[in-house]
Amino acid sequence: MVKRYIQSFISMKYVFVLPGLALGVFVCTFLYTSSHNEVLRYIGIGFGIILFAVMVFYYKEKLSVNHQLKQVKDLDDFSDAVMIGQAFFLEERMLGYAKGKIYDLSYGEIETIHYRSDSRGKMFLDLHTAKGDLPVEMALKDQAKRVAMFLQTKNPQAEVTGIEPAGEGTLHSIDPYRNEK
Repeated sequence: MVKRYIQSFISMKYVFVLPGLALGVFVCTFLYTSSHNEVLRYIGIGFGIILFAVMVFYYKEKLSVNHQLKQVKDLDDFSDAVMIGQAFFLEERMLGYAKGKIYDLSYGEIETIHYRSDSRGKMFLDLHTAKGDLPVEMALKDQAKRVAMFLQTKNPQAEVTGIEPAGEGTLHSIDPYRNEK
């Protein structure tokens, strides 16, 4: 489940770029064959080169993530994890994805937890670790408070900034509707 979710997320990043560039190549090719205008030929070749470059980045990211996921110990444990954004939470550890990198973290590795909101209104908890920074996107500020409390409960040494942790501090409390139908 985790592998498919992350692969789907990567595919979603390119969902408009790849078909758009391919459409550009075909439109320019069609117009060139109709009019024999050399400018359209070169524009089509340009779209083709850009399409090739984007596909290289796309497949490189997918293969890199597959390789990183193979190195995660007990990846199948995360199929029952609580998922928030591109992060999967278990009782003793978590798995996250950001910028082409997989983070397999124990909660003790988290040094600081920082809440931020970007200009588009998206909310994040930035988890700073020795391995790098993992931004976890939150749906609601209340959810960010509950996740911060859970992480602080698991690692009392982690410094929380930008938000006041609230909630029970349990795994079930960060997604209380998960097992209810």
